[in-house]
Amino acid sequence: MGFSSQTLKFVGLLLFVVLTILAFQLTDLGRYIRPEELRAAIQSVGFLAPLLYLLIYSIAPVFFVPGWIITIGGGLAFGAVWGTVLTVIGATIGATLAFFVARYMGRDFVARVLKERFKTLNTIDEQAATHGFQVIFYLRLIPLVPFNVLDYVAGISKIGARDYFLGTFLGIIPGTFAYVYLGSALANIYSWRFAGAVGLLILLSLIPMLYKRWKGQDRSLVR
Repeated sequence: MGFSSQTLKFVGLLLFVVLTILAFQLTDLGRYIRPEELRAAIQSVGFLAPLLYLLIYSIAPVFFVPGWIITIGGGLAFGAVWGTVLTVIGATIGATLAFFVARYMGRDFVARVLKERFKTLNTIDEQAATHGFQVIFYLRLIPLVPFNVLDYVAGISKIGARDYFLGTFLGIIPGTFAYVYLGSALANIYSWRFAGAVGLLILLSLIPMLYKRWKGQDRSLVR
């Protein structure tokens, strides 16, 4: 029995993800992805450094390179302000590319399976599409949510590309600033700048708990 093109593309997507992760786990590629090495590589090209950084960040999410490492490298290389600007642009481009890779390779297969076999998940998929921007914006605010995993999960979901792009662009700004600021302050880990960056990351990580508490209070007021 032959396989449909939908199935073959989805299997291809899974193989791509698995092989990419294994490439970093089982080879020496991982040792090159460190903030200090990235800063040295970026600054070595002189005035082209911003373009090289944007290129790296535009490709990295597709290959599951940890975004926080590149972001800290951007803070080391460009400082808090320009590091944040360049990272938000590059990360949004990279996340969007990963989203479209997953959308092309896996969405048709997932939609067919959900519709035929998993009615409940299909309903959740529809709801996610209806509130796509809110879902992505909320998840992007939380540093603990794996950046690259969300790219691919959103791509195979029914969330619209426009909602995904805007939710990502706006949602990553606080966390990006925190990581970039952390990178720019690494020279003195006992400074107030470093403590402030760590504090902001902790605060952003508490968003789910704060949101649930706020929703609980909101319901109690309604009653």
